[in-house]
Amino acid sequence: MSFCHIISYELPIEDKKSEGGSPVTSYQPKLILNVGGMFSGKSTELQRQGKRHELRGHSVLYVKPKMDNRYSEDELVTHDGQRVHAVSINTNKPDELLFVSRIVPTEVICIDEIQFFDLHIIEIIDGLLKLGKRIYCSGLDLDFEGKPFEVTAFLMAKADQVKKLHAVCDSCGNDAWVTPRKSDEKQTVKLGEKDDYYPLCRACFNKQQYNGFWGFSSEDSN
Repeated sequence: MSFCHIISYELPIEDKKSEGGSPVTSYQPKLILNVGGMFSGKSTELQRQGKRHELRGHSVLYVKPKMDNRYSEDELVTHDGQRVHAVSINTNKPDELLFVSRIVPTEVICIDEIQFFDLHIIEIIDGLLKLGKRIYCSGLDLDFEGKPFEVTAFLMAKADQVKKLHAVCDSCGNDAWVTPRKSDEKQTVKLGEKDDYYPLCRACFNKQQYNGFWGFSSEDSN
């Protein structure tokens, strides 16, 4: 079934009433992004946003990449153990989100680890916004070398709102900017935890680069 076919007969959700008869707070279709490095609270913020909509009486669908099974196959889990049920989607088949959103009637969609998805997810999100959905995405804005993730960068440009979150720099305690990898592995996508990555602020990251990858000492720049 094509995406255009789906749009042709599914309409935006209208305001409704709760079981007690009181009106449910309405909402507008928006794209809101939570971005930052690892350990900055992006998944926690995503769950908070979803739960606020649940309190308003909105139906919420949580989505995660199928490849991310670090804590659970069918739950969105934060680093500190907060969890909600989630649907797992293949990162290279983002069209699955369209079919899931039809099978599970939903008004609000919360997508975690957005940086892992194929670029086609941008078109899918655009279509869901046209159908009146509210979309929240959480994900890394930069990889371990400080280079932007393409999917996140595109969505940040298209978003109604971007929330930049920060972990704490392991070296000096200031706001972290990036999350370097502890190993010498170079592949861009690699799931990991504190044993694999550590947050650094821009100044500490640049100092590390001077004394490592760039091949000269920070004293040489004085």
